[in-house]
Amino acid sequence: MYVAACRGGSLPSFAVVLLALVSGWAAQAQDRPKYEVTGFRDARFGMTEQEVRAVAVKSFGIKDADIKSAPNPTEGTTGLSVRLPSLDPGPGPATITYIFGYKTKRLIQVNVLWGEDTSNLPADANAIIGAGTRLARYFEGFTWRKDATRFGIPVGDNTVALFAGEDEKKGALRVLVDGIKYQKQDGDKTTTSPEPKGPPKLVINYIADRENPDVATIEPGKF
Repeated sequence: MYVAACRGGSLPSFAVVLLALVSGWAAQAQDRPKYEVTGFRDARFGMTEQEVRAVAVKSFGIKDADIKSAPNPTEGTTGLSVRLPSLDPGPGPATITYIFGYKTKRLIQVNVLWGEDTSNLPADANAIIGAGTRLARYFEGFTWRKDATRFGIPVGDNTVALFAGEDEKKGALRVLVDGIKYQKQDGDKTTTSPEPKGPPKLVINYIADRENPDVATIEPGKF
């Protein structure tokens, strides 16, 4: 089976064939360094909001006033968002969201997003897919927990996980493209996803605890 991403009615010229690349990447799996998901750049899981604010100001040359705070009433978490005019390797502006846990009030997840800013023109789907593929190749260059990596897995009508991995501890990482049209071939059967309803986006999720995230839940037996 392979998944190929496309935009509109036909495949782009580079025809990003995701699962077909896995065998080539896996062949080089020996002697790779282990990857541990500890946060994004200098922002480390377990940091307080003030510590993360200081890191963001220093890392990206922004002012503290440029950092926006917003609660998530469903999960009981709080997010700090930083908008940047550019961030390699993604095309165009990027948004980094630092998420703080419901109970600990400390950093538990970081999301890096490209393609959200459509004030001018939506991001080019080919550029989004190309950047996502570069990131997938980068992360595949490390060793992850055995049998805990996935490539090119459709996770929605217009969403594909280009890479998903779990480290030897509790961390997890995902590289997702959303808002794309793709074809999936399994044997002789080819299916095509519906037309996207929104612009193409590229997302990286850095997750501290994949099994027990620090979010608000209702205890069994309460209702």
